[in-house]
Amino acid sequence: MPQIIRRKSTSLDVARSRWQGLLSQDRAMDLGNGLDVQSYQASIAAIETQLSKVNNLAAEIQTERSKLKRMERELNDLNDRYMKATAAKYGTSSLEYMAIGGVPKNERRRPSSSESPSPSVMSGGQ
Repeated sequence: MPQIIRRKSTSLDVARSRWQGLLSQDRAMDLGNGLDVQSYQASIAAIETQLSKVNNLAAEIQTERSKLKRMERELNDLNDRYMKATAAKYGTSSLEYMAIGGVPKNERRRPSSSESPSPSVMSGGQ
């Protein structure tokens, strides 16, 4: 299974660093206009929570995508089995075979044995 892509937040990293710097100066620092250490910490916590939700959803999507791919492979196998079983039971030139999408043997394209020369061959490769 492919590695789960986790989202990171540069803004969150910067905020944590600045918050730590503010704490080292004064645990109760208030810069006015609602800019204090506690509100900064609350904003950081809200972003951490949202980032965690996004990463959890990304992991769930990855799991569901893997399930879908596995189910598609199984369905492709089943499609092939139905085609082969119909051909075995009714033949490859039957109406039943054509009804499920089969092409009768006598109508299949065959690659031509003589290929037309490419333009570079016709012009001498120059």
